Amino acid sequence: MAPFSSKAACCSAAVIVFVATPLNGLVHPMSKSTHLIHRRSNHIHRLNLFKGIASNVDDEINREIADAEMSPFDKLKEELDKGGSLKDAFAAYQTRKKETKGDYENKLALLTNFRSYSNRELLDSDHYTDEPTLDDLNQAVPSKGKTIWASSLYRIGVFVGAFFLFPFVCQLLSTFVEIKSDEFDIVNEQFTPGIGILYGTFVALTLDILYERQNKVQENASVEASLLSQVTQNVLNLFRDQPQIAREASQIIADQVRIIVYRPRGAEMLNIMRADPYARLLSLIDHYQRDNTKFTPQQEAVIDGLRGEIPALMEARAKRLSDEGSSLPPTHFLVLLVLTALSLIGFTAAALTITDDAGEPSFESRMVFAALCAVYVLFYNFCRDMNDPFDGVYQIKRSSAASFLLQIKWLIASQPFGKDVRFDTRGLAPEFDDEEILVGKGDLKVQPASSGLPERNTQQVVPSAASVTADVPVSHEALSIENAQMITVDNNAIKVTAADESTAETVILEAQHKAKYAAVEAKMQSLKEKATGVSFNAKLDDGLYLVGCGVRKKAIINVYAVAMYSSPTALEALAPFPSGKQKKEAQVALRNAARTFGPSSPTTSFVLEMTFKADGKTIAGAIAESVKPRQGGSGSDVKDLENFIVQGVSAKGGQATKGTIFRFDCTEEGVSVSVDGSAQGTVKSDGIGSALVDVFMDDKAVSPQLVNSCLDTWCGKDLFVAV
Repeated sequence: MAPFSSKAACCSAAVIVFVATPLNGLVHPMSKSTHLIHRRSNHIHRLNLFKGIASNVDDEINREIADAEMSPFDKLKEELDKGGSLKDAFAAYQTRKKETKGDYENKLALLTNFRSYSNRELLDSDHYTDEPTLDDLNQAVPSKGKTIWASSLYRIGVFVGAFFLFPFVCQLLSTFVEIKSDEFDIVNEQFTPGIGILYGTFVALTLDILYERQNKVQENASVEASLLSQVTQNVLNLFRDQPQIAREASQIIADQVRIIVYRPRGAEMLNIMRADPYARLLSLIDHYQRDNTKFTPQQEAVIDGLRGEIPALMEARAKRLSDEGSSLPPTHFLVLLVLTALSLIGFTAAALTITDDAGEPSFESRMVFAALCAVYVLFYNFCRDMNDPFDGVYQIKRSSAASFLLQIKWLIASQPFGKDVRFDTRGLAPEFDDEEILVGKGDLKVQPASSGLPERNTQQVVPSAASVTADVPVSHEALSIENAQMITVDNNAIKVTAADESTAETVILEAQHKAKYAAVEAKMQSLKEKATGVSFNAKLDDGLYLVGCGVRKKAIINVYAVAMYSSPTALEALAPFPSGKQKKEAQVALRNAARTFGPSSPTTSFVLEMTFKADGKTIAGAIAESVKPRQGGSGSDVKDLENFIVQGVSAKGGQATKGTIFRFDCTEEGVSVSVDGSAQGTVKSDGIGSALVDVFMDDKAVSPQLVNSCLDTWCGKDLFVAV
């Protein structure tokens, strides 16, 4: 058939022809060759990233931060739990201890130094639609430990302590040092003044460095935030008729805002190397400009402006990161302490010439010594406080940068697609890559989704016999259809005209299915169990999503960390319940959704990671004893479950050491057991899968923390619900 003419293209509005392809594992039963088609409006777009730039590295950042939070003793225990030798464990201890000294820049320092340019909670989904106010610019109150040195009570305490300590210092110095009377003149006239000059010069130099650093960090952060705000406005203006591209560009900007607001400097460094938001944004604009040939003068001006603003953003970021990294090392403050001690020793030596017969210093010299100590301690703490521009008394003033960052959040949140953009965690995955189908105004191009598949005549349209219409968010649209079908799109409504009604309904259901999963993936995040420090990935390889995590306690012992994974159906069960309210009802809804296995939710999995060493029989017996009263079936089924656990642990020497991972996949047919990734077998019995779900989800759950985590994570979330 001949290609569409330009006249036909104009008259067809949004008619799009689809060819069969698998979609998230859902393959039409009659499909024999696979193609992928995405609808694009008006112009051709191929918006792939620069080679080497990923879309997101949040999971790796979370793993790196969790590792950085481990103490030297934790590293020693970890090495021993892995079965390493005592020598290797001690080497791991020494390495981590050396890294914590902070005299040189390393991964640990990059990931553990606190940094924030705005209040983190303002990016949470709970505050997403809140209008910015002046209260949002309030600086967080620092901890008392960071500000106590500036209190009057602290300074008075130093003064009084030094006043009463001075006689003991004089006695100690006179005991160990014998100085002739003529040698005191050398101390008084040369040593003490020289140390005083050196101390004053060193303090002045320190304060000059720190003042300049703080001013530069504050200035560059404000410049970068204002430039990013301007880029946001220009991007929204440029893509106002391209909601999909605007949504993706907004998510890129939101990723950078999240990094600036509360992620450590090391996280931003990793992001720059692997998934630089500014490079991603430049790539998107580059491909948009390359794939379009006609622009209005306004669009050309906006694109030219963006091409100048984004490099300026990169420059401002580079300056900010450089200034953030120019903190003074601990050795610098050690030198300051040494000079302080020498200055006080010089004064004490001079005071020995005016002690009474009992060796007691005069009242006046005690007062002067106490005053000197108070001033020296004040200067030292003042310098230490200024070395941390994000905490303590002398923090940078972040209201300027914060106002621009909150403006960005509000601009994006106010867009029609704003609910799809996430600031507190990763958002929707990019939809544009090298494998996309290009649909332009007046033409249709098709690329095979997999090499080796034959090309097909995509212009052929099956005669319509039935049609079905449903509302599916356009930003989530990606459909696979058997044979060639005609789709018309009107705002958010997708009308499928197919050879029969059944096929049309299948297409709609597939679109809704994908939209549901996309909405969940926009909100999913890895979680760290607080009591044990164990982190769980946001998604399993087989497509199950993390619902929550908790800990199994036995008395005061944390036996294992546990996470629950399930389908979007289980997550949707919690969506109607407000966060923090109706917890009992929400728990019942989640339990029912997780234990009632069906086509939309065939599997619920539990992943257990041991944090306490136990033998296989003990852990297997404990799990079996929990399942038995809830199963109510044959005791042999529970015994089989117990045997599979023991069998898996026996392969490790009979001990479930720290780090051993159990996985239980609960289905309508039964429970599959694996230990450290090795499948042990499946207990095939009706009801045992639901019974194991009840162990963790009913009103006598063995881990209440898991239940609370599930509710806190997903209650009140605005998830897509198929219509």
